[in-house]
Amino acid sequence: MIDVVYAPGWMDQLQGVVIAGFIVSFLVAFGMGANDVANAYGTSVGSGVLRLWHAYILSAILNTLGALLLGYQVTQTISKDIFEIDIYDVHSQYNQANNSYSLVASCSRNVYETSTCTRYTSADYIVGELGALTGAAFWLILASVTKMPVSATHSIVGASVGFSLVLREAGGIKWTKLTGIVISWVASPLLAGIFGSIFYLIVKFSVMRRRDPFEAALKIVPVFFWFTLTVNMFTVFYGGSKYLNFDKISWWVALLLSNAIGVIVALFVYFVLGNWIRRRALRIYDKDMANIATNARGWMCSSNSTNEQSKREKNIGTSIELQSEAVADVDDPTKPDGVYQLLITPVKEDRKAIEVFNLLQILSASFLMFSHGSNDTANAIGPLVGIWMTYKTGQASTPSDDRLDLQLLILFGAVGQVIGLIVLGHRVIKTLGKEITEVTAPSGFAVELGAAFTTLIASKLGIPVSTTHCAVGAVVFVGLTRTGTLSGVSWTKFRDIIISWLVTLPVSGAVAALVAYLLGHFLLGSV
Repeated sequence: MIDVVYAPGWMDQLQGVVIAGFIVSFLVAFGMGANDVANAYGTSVGSGVLRLWHAYILSAILNTLGALLLGYQVTQTISKDIFEIDIYDVHSQYNQANNSYSLVASCSRNVYETSTCTRYTSADYIVGELGALTGAAFWLILASVTKMPVSATHSIVGASVGFSLVLREAGGIKWTKLTGIVISWVASPLLAGIFGSIFYLIVKFSVMRRRDPFEAALKIVPVFFWFTLTVNMFTVFYGGSKYLNFDKISWWVALLLSNAIGVIVALFVYFVLGNWIRRRALRIYDKDMANIATNARGWMCSSNSTNEQSKREKNIGTSIELQSEAVADVDDPTKPDGVYQLLITPVKEDRKAIEVFNLLQILSASFLMFSHGSNDTANAIGPLVGIWMTYKTGQASTPSDDRLDLQLLILFGAVGQVIGLIVLGHRVIKTLGKEITEVTAPSGFAVELGAAFTTLIASKLGIPVSTTHCAVGAVVFVGLTRTGTLSGVSWTKFRDIIISWLVTLPVSGAVAALVAYLLGHFLLGSV
């Protein structure tokens, strides 16, 4: 048991606890990489646009950039805004008579001025945050092993509330702030779903319902590049990293800069990459058609039975239909009656146009990964920031958003996430990309853009939302929009995901409360 004496340098007595905090925080980041980071590239891998190793490389770069440039804002919410940190304050007064320090109820103004009394954040806070990290790590890794896409945000917030209830009861919890966070958990998948559906409808009417979807897709690619990059760069420049002085850029300068970058890239895509995108899409399309024709000939020679003959005829008909999709698959825009019917009537996606969207889906997935880094990485290291600030300064409330060590802690969390993605991420990628609804490049693009848009808005507002919720909400909404029917979504899998979401808060909170109680009782003797 550690008998903490709150004298100058008292934090060194808890060095072992701080080291344990780093280890468990790495496990949280690992679990988040295996679960939340996997969500960002689930639809891209599921639609076949990216291979797993492509996703690993892109996530390592973009998740880290998002975390370093924007992650500090959400870090402050996770580490300071869920409960009142001052309920963990202790006041230590120096006694000149016996040259010792003792705890007092409070420090008066004149005592502060003579530097004989100092306010610290107690050791209870450090072991409590260690409990929060443990609860979150336990649930995230368990969920990843069972292939359930759960929320790291839920895990961390639930764990933080759990340990605070045990150590200081309910008095210091910021219920208003917590209520706003919980509301955002419900609103964020709905918003992401709405945004995703809007983006898919734009694709549907601007590309898939045109007479020549392939040419329409080639024309709209630069526009989507402009929009995606402009939104992304605006969030980076406006109110961005204080460490890079981006917070000093006014909104109109940020808008000009982001638009300039978006326009330059869009022009580059149109004039330089346009022919390459065309040739690539046609090459992949011709290869697919050749494979279909080869399979059809193989089916014709495989058996002479009547059943086999009917199957062959069906497959041959399918291959012929696929080869003529460029004309036959595009419905006549005048067929559906009324605006509602026009919106819900599905269209068959032109195969050549789909190949054009492969490049766009990589862009939108990268946008979502950047957004994830800007929001969810803070969840992994938020409690660790509190532990570190207490260890270094004696007070968890020490401002940290412009400190170099905060950037290093965020980088630490980002590295842990990349490792978790590589080791276990493929399990959740399969669930999100293949088991909820069928994902194609155009629908995957809409899903990722909708989820990223929602996550970035929340990051700028400092609201810790769940990238998992945003991605799943967008997958479900876009699946419904694309198919125009409820059968377009696997409701059984969706039900299982919702159940895992509902148990996240109590499970992570209970584990955190248990660990905090045991550490407080046996390590500090304070509980």
